[in-house]
Amino acid sequence: MRFLISSLLLFAGWHVTLLGQAQTTGHAFPLYYTQHGFHADEIQLEPHQKAAISDAVIHAEVVATRSIWDGHRFASELELKAYDGQSYIVSLQGGAQENMGSFHSGEMYLNTGASGVFYLQLAQNGIWVPACGTQAFERDERLDVHAMGLQRSDLVLSTDWSAGNANEFITIAGAGFGGAQGSGYVTFDNGGNYYDAAIASGFNYTEWTDNSVTVQVPPAFSNKVRLMTDDGTMLETNDSLHIAYNLDTDASGVYGHTHLHDQNSGGLLFHVNEGLFDVPERMDAIERTLNDFVCKTGVNFQLESESTALGWDLGDGQNTISFDSPSDPLSSSTVGYCHTLWYSCILGNVTFYYVGEIDVVINGSFDYDYSTGPVAAGQAKFAYVLMHELGHAMRLGHVNELSETMYPSVTDWPSNEWNERDTISTHDRMGVTLAVERASTFTFDGCGVSPMIPLEVDCPEVVGVSEGAANQMETWHLHPNPFQNQIFLSAPGDGKTPHRVRIWNATGQQVEEVIIPPSGLEWNASKLSPGWYHFQCVDCTKRISGSVLKTEH
Repeated sequence: MRFLISSLLLFAGWHVTLLGQAQTTGHAFPLYYTQHGFHADEIQLEPHQKAAISDAVIHAEVVATRSIWDGHRFASELELKAYDGQSYIVSLQGGAQENMGSFHSGEMYLNTGASGVFYLQLAQNGIWVPACGTQAFERDERLDVHAMGLQRSDLVLSTDWSAGNANEFITIAGAGFGGAQGSGYVTFDNGGNYYDAAIASGFNYTEWTDNSVTVQVPPAFSNKVRLMTDDGTMLETNDSLHIAYNLDTDASGVYGHTHLHDQNSGGLLFHVNEGLFDVPERMDAIERTLNDFVCKTGVNFQLESESTALGWDLGDGQNTISFDSPSDPLSSSTVGYCHTLWYSCILGNVTFYYVGEIDVVINGSFDYDYSTGPVAAGQAKFAYVLMHELGHAMRLGHVNELSETMYPSVTDWPSNEWNERDTISTHDRMGVTLAVERASTFTFDGCGVSPMIPLEVDCPEVVGVSEGAANQMETWHLHPNPFQNQIFLSAPGDGKTPHRVRIWNATGQQVEEVIIPPSGLEWNASKLSPGWYHFQCVDCTKRISGSVLKTEH
């Protein structure tokens, strides 16, 4: 048995080796690394905004990748070949080798063959780095799905709601699926695109007949489900599958583990950097948020009673909660990240993956509200940011369902529309609870890895929902939903006076502001990308909001 770590040790019954060489032949980042939509906590930037902070904007292809372990930390490189013939080496934090790696949730991990526009900065040491996290790459447009013969069909889903990577299955009923899977597959929205055939054909199918297909749900976003038949016909459901929560995959593949190493009496001990620890309102927010998170999920997360000077450098041996620093800043579009250092332990024919270190880093340049309840315009709620990153620490990925803790928006809207944003949402609570169950019930015994011991603590009303605020909320039902290019917006409120309405996309970026007269307004969204759009009346006496899904033509 092998155990890969930064020192050479020998134990009776299992073998430990050191991994310390760059991999250049056949290197590829695991699928989990490349699925940016599930874990990158970033504020979306327009192309001109990205260009303004870049030293080079190039159209290029990734021609090689490599990861290097120096005995203390991982680094990676992308070799780019620009369309003008020039070559660029882009340096990344983190990386992956066969049995060990570190994952930085906002890094631009790409594999050979990825092509598109790259936004790069030249670091002080003369090395090229991504200018704005995962957004430093804009993939070349894929073939339009209509060229594949997309057909909306009377496909029926066995459920409207499911969870990704949670051992849940859905059945799609219809006709014309073919008697066997063959080269067919079912695919789900993975954040801006759908899983391609190479990945989707490997999902776990338990049934494939001409009129029924049953498949296990991978990490996904709420959207329509597509089915490719063996004869090359792409079918799409009329209704969307809503994803309540996602359990992220391990670095090892599509369906991974959520197990954690026993670091502190059956759980994980987090150290708080002095920049947070030494400011009472900041530390109060950390303690309040972590206590609420623990008591509602049973996760064994504890805080060290003393501060630490260490920050978010994976490989320093501490689980740390910190702000970034002027010498080691997050990109301007990044709100926070959860970084992990993972290992594998091989015992006989079993390979067990687990997380050995977790660092939570929050962008200190944002204006944070450290209290509970609604926040002022332009502020971000610190408790929500931290709770969101703690969700990532227990392997939860993003969802695009509003009001969920793992919805990746932390500025004043939509997070201040729900006081529940001060506590973990119901669905994501279920996801963490399942992750705790997996981490506490495994039977693997090697490499010093042992199950988590769930914490059972009283759950005081750390954060409640204001009845007054709840009574002032009103849902704005808009039809048709989903829509394609245009949708009629009925007048919000009493319908007697014009009202000003702001519209955001799924990432929390405002795309338009309109005045809706009492007679209503036809809103043209033909120039906007498919996805969820959220509406809020900003001058109504009640807080009125609604959401609609824009689909492809």
